[in-house]
Amino acid sequence: QDAEKLAGEEHAWKEVKDAVNEVKYPKSKAEWEQVLTRCQNFLSSNMGHLPDTNIYQLKMLDCAMDACINLESWEEALYYGSRTLGPYRLYYPGFHPLRAVQLMRVGKLQYSQDMFPQALETLKQAYNIMKVTHGTDHSLMQALMEIKEECEAIIRTQ
Repeated sequence: QDAEKLAGEEHAWKEVKDAVNEVKYPKSKAEWEQVLTRCQNFLSSNMGHLPDTNIYQLKMLDCAMDACINLESWEEALYYGSRTLGPYRLYYPGFHPLRAVQLMRVGKLQYSQDMFPQALETLKQAYNIMKVTHGTDHSLMQALMEIKEECEAIIRTQ
């Protein structure tokens, strides 16, 4: 996996590494907008130079997703979040809590975009991991089961 972590052109990932490390947690909408613009610029300029499995590219995708969520740009958040799922599967195999949380986040975004069958599939994957890593009484698990059930109900009525 180490080769995957630093796949792509070295100059590109070193630049992204520095940019990711510079991001401080934004406190205002304007700061989130600056972060998102920065992420978008890096992600578009590195298209074809860095695979999403590059660890710094992945951090940049996560950062872009977080910025979009904070700015309520759900569709764009889903775009970035979806790109993280393959690398998360690679780096957090099996029953890993970080992967479960990322699956849940993407599932919720799919749900918000009325992509109910996809959302249900993603939420089921999150559920299968989380019941092992978090247990059924955990608050995150309760929230996951609620949205999963809503999704199932919507699909039944369609």
